[in-house]
Amino acid sequence: MRGPAKVLHSAGHSFSDVARKVISIINLASVAALEEAAGAPVHPLRFRGSLQVAGWPAWQEFDLLNAEIAIGPSARLKVVKRIVRCAATEVDPDTGIRDLPVRRTLRDYFGHVDCGVYAEVIEGGAIAVGDAVT
Repeated sequence: MRGPAKVLHSAGHSFSDVARKVISIINLASVAALEEAAGAPVHPLRFRGSLQVAGWPAWQEFDLLNAEIAIGPSARLKVVKRIVRCAATEVDPDTGIRDLPVRRTLRDYFGHVDCGVYAEVIEGGAIAVGDAVT
């Protein structure tokens, strides 16, 4: 990176792989299942999630499609889409080196190339590390 990091904002634009205004939710148990299948460490940052969730069984996030979830005291989201992973997930976030065949491992062991879900914000609200997801 050249220069200091900046927070960018652009009205009406989503800095996302999809046109919808969404956040991404990564289930840490799904990442752990992928790690076991790959036989190598898989850092959750490979998936560039907005939120990381612990305590769900692996792949449970896929069962939440079209469901509303609450995070913390007031935030409400609607889960709208599974995240089809791209080749960028094969790059180690610490080194920048392409070192792990994430898509192939997902396909070969789990029959899909998805990891995580997109959710639309229905009602905004402050969230914090450790907040319950219901």
